[in-house]
Amino acid sequence: MPILVYHNNSADGVKITPAPLVSVSTQILKNGAGEPFGVTYAITLTGTILDDKGSPHALDGNGAKYLAIPGNAFNTAGPYGAFSKASEPTQQQIPAGQSLTAILSKQKSLRALFARDGQRLTITDWGGSQSAFTCYPRVLSVDFQEGVYVERADYTITLEADTLLIGEGDSVASKIENEGSLIAFDGTAREGKTEADLLASLSGAFIADFSEDWSIEADEAQGESVGLPRSYRISHNINATGKTHFGPDGKQRAWEQARKFVQNRLSGNVDNYPNIMGQIGSGTLNLVDTYRGFNHVRSENLSESAGSYSVSENWLIASGNAYENFNLSISSSTDNPFVSVSIDGNIKGLAEFSPSGFGGSDPNTLGGRNPATAPSGAYDNALGKYHKISNNGQFGLSSDAYKRANNSVAVQLNSQPQSVSLGTNEYTGEVTYNLQFNNRPTNIISGVLSEQISVSDTYPGDVFAVIPVIGRSTGPVLQYIGGRTEYKRDLSINLVMDYTNVAYGSLRNPLLLKKPSVVEPTATQIANLIKELSPAGEPGIRKYFVSPPNESWSPKEGTYSFNLSWTYEINR
Repeated sequence: MPILVYHNNSADGVKITPAPLVSVSTQILKNGAGEPFGVTYAITLTGTILDDKGSPHALDGNGAKYLAIPGNAFNTAGPYGAFSKASEPTQQQIPAGQSLTAILSKQKSLRALFARDGQRLTITDWGGSQSAFTCYPRVLSVDFQEGVYVERADYTITLEADTLLIGEGDSVASKIENEGSLIAFDGTAREGKTEADLLASLSGAFIADFSEDWSIEADEAQGESVGLPRSYRISHNINATGKTHFGPDGKQRAWEQARKFVQNRLSGNVDNYPNIMGQIGSGTLNLVDTYRGFNHVRSENLSESAGSYSVSENWLIASGNAYENFNLSISSSTDNPFVSVSIDGNIKGLAEFSPSGFGGSDPNTLGGRNPATAPSGAYDNALGKYHKISNNGQFGLSSDAYKRANNSVAVQLNSQPQSVSLGTNEYTGEVTYNLQFNNRPTNIISGVLSEQISVSDTYPGDVFAVIPVIGRSTGPVLQYIGGRTEYKRDLSINLVMDYTNVAYGSLRNPLLLKKPSVVEPTATQIANLIKELSPAGEPGIRKYFVSPPNESWSPKEGTYSFNLSWTYEINR
């Protein structure tokens, strides 16, 4: 069974004679779960070198070949020109006492022949017409057994290969042994595949080991709502150690193999992102059907010297697309008739983008994806969450924000907040808010932010004269002249309109024609309110008179006031 070694992958192979014995063992590589992900062939060459026969040829102390026995000719190549290319054996004349030198020179030549990884090695039949297999092995060891080295020396050369190529195997189109096509995706050996298939179409990678794990944990610091007070985090770690692979196409570096394996193992289809919950069993967590992953962060670690590559991924998972935290405080005092409830909240949106983000440079196309169906960003989701809890900023009885405040006290709160403060941060995808609710009465006039109604009644008093007296130490003389003063009622209405009633132009419309006493329905509501508060409809009123009303309108500020006085007389 001749051995052909193509030193430095040259065109001509050199022979080792006497031909060593060849042993090939196959190790199927499996992870801890028993999943096969590759194969390693251990090739052991066990042979003997003779002082005066075979290849490599013996060299004297000066590096010159010992003479060939007449009738033989040298046809050599390889390290030191010491290896035979011909099939005929060559015998040399070794002077007496120089057998040790001859054997040591042959050991040196063998070490030089196997001094580098990835050299083509072919095992042929005895006739040399058929090749059993070819490989491009890594050299693990070259060992020479101890001895006197007078006539012979035994040796063992241990090699390691990832694939065995059928036939000459001098191109990437060479077919490989079936078990060499094992890859980690399904552990299936594929018949008739080539080295090129394994490197390309099968997405194969030559690795020594890999590990992959998933974990899920609760995050008590964040929640989606009152009903979902906690959030969850998912971590995914995958690590691979590659093998430096040699083949007809040259060297494949270990870290590149590890990276190729890991990246092919990862789910790279953004259309399926972030539906990663299938990786976690439902079990007691029961999150698979309703939760999705957000804020996908991926970190990579590469070590060229160790030939390893790892990726760590983290997701926040939620049934919605934003987290919210809020603090609620209640205050009341003896100098204020109203109970006040304050809500300070923070909404953090969750991004649905993959770690690569939008992709492309045009934000309007989102890397070629349809903007209408593309995943939304953290800020959009945070803003959407605020609109949801605030009823699009309209609040009212059905809004979540009002329900939170109202359920915290025993009184009925006004459904419109007394004040609203909103802060946004598009870069971090956050919305902060402060809402102040109290139990003030519901507004009578629609379309106003606040209203103040003040009614002042002046009742009759004595009619008297004040007569000054010069030098009187007790002051003027008060003289009752009979009779009583009139009844009087003063009404003051002050309104602050919302932005729809603020004048943004400089013409008569909207400066005057948006005045609350002109537009409906506020005009009718103000008129009805004045009617209800006037003394005209009260019993016992004989007659009344209206003083000139006063109306004030600030169109740029949206403030409006109306002042009116009545003087009336009652029956007696």
